[in-house]
Amino acid sequence: MSLIALPVGFRPNLFVLREQVAQRAFMSPDGGSEQVIDRLNDRWLLSLTLPNRTHADAAVIEAFIASLRGMVNTVALYHYVRKVPRGSMRGAPTAQAAAAGAQAMVLNTTAGATLKAGDMIGVSGLLLMVAADAAANGAGVMPVQIVNCLRVAVGGGAPVTWDRPTAPFRLVSPTAVQYIPGHSPEASFDFVEAVA
Repeated sequence: MSLIALPVGFRPNLFVLREQVAQRAFMSPDGGSEQVIDRLNDRWLLSLTLPNRTHADAAVIEAFIASLRGMVNTVALYHYVRKVPRGSMRGAPTAQAAAAGAQAMVLNTTAGATLKAGDMIGVSGLLLMVAADAAANGAGVMPVQIVNCLRVAVGGGAPVTWDRPTAPFRLVSPTAVQYIPGHSPEASFDFVEAVA
């Protein structure tokens, strides 16, 4: 497996990121009560569409698709609309230790730094979404609730990526480039986060 680089000019005109929660639901056949178990193995599903292109530009996209070799290779993708947080957190934040399965973590950043609900951060190879607005205290300590369950434990001092945090994704759609006279029409892609 290889990590394939995105082609230059890879800019979608349609983008969707959604969470897939691994869960099991059990329903009583008699009383109707139910129980849902969270399997703690969330992953991201990402869909995007590239706009019409010239035949020359389409050839680059065609080579990119072929390089992914179906689901064999991966590509590092990020949230194309929120590339950086809406909040003010910048610099070189780090994470305090957090256990696998946690839905909250504590960051060390600058005093008064903020994150907003929906902001994306990366830590320990995970792409995480902030669940609620958070602010650092005067010492720069920021408790953060996250939408995802941590699939792996996060070590104390792990760097936190705020500028285009990525995760590896696999192509799961039968995507192909089409050619018509004068241009190549939109190409749509469906990806799933690759979980090690």
